[in-house]
Amino acid sequence: QKPGKINAILALECNCATVDRLGEVRAEVAKILPDTQVIEFQSQALARAEARTQAAQNALAALDAEKASRELQEREMESFAAMLAPLVLLGAAAAVGLLAWLNVRSRTVEIGTLRALGYRTAQILGLFLSKALLLGLAGAALGYAAGYAASVYRAEGALSARYFDPQVLVAGLVLAPVFALIATWIPALLAARQDPAVVLREE
Repeated sequence: QKPGKINAILALECNCATVDRLGEVRAEVAKILPDTQVIEFQSQALARAEARTQAAQNALAALDAEKASRELQEREMESFAAMLAPLVLLGAAAAVGLLAWLNVRSRTVEIGTLRALGYRTAQILGLFLSKALLLGLAGAALGYAAGYAASVYRAEGALSARYFDPQVLVAGLVLAPVFALIATWIPALLAARQDPAVVLREE
């Protein structure tokens, strides 16, 4: 209520809260003093506001770029693991088969003695297969634990539930014993079907 006495109001405002603070000031002043012209008096304030806005935008862009880079790296590692997994499985099956064959070769006297005592082929075969089954279960559990620990270590020690996958654990506990049984079956069967007289005579 001071007509003709007030021609300007100088105000100091912060541009920290939002990006377009000048627009908000104009809207707020227009509600109180209609037909009032709001002018940016100091360009330094605008420059600081633009600098803060640009820095915030650059930080967001850098964060998005880092996130995209990590996602790309994870996809590449998953693709590599998908290609490597079959080869690892074949190599593991071959290694288990070789170890089973060496185990059977080293126990020919025991097998011959058991056959001479009246043990049937199925009983001897069951001994080797049960051992392979237990080793497969133990290997699956230890392998999953090692993989989980490696994932947590790669995530800079941040324990997270997303690294624990029950489906992968169940699949490992099922497939590892199956592979162990398949790899052990043929050498154990060949050894269990040997004639005990021939085995003991050779030894």
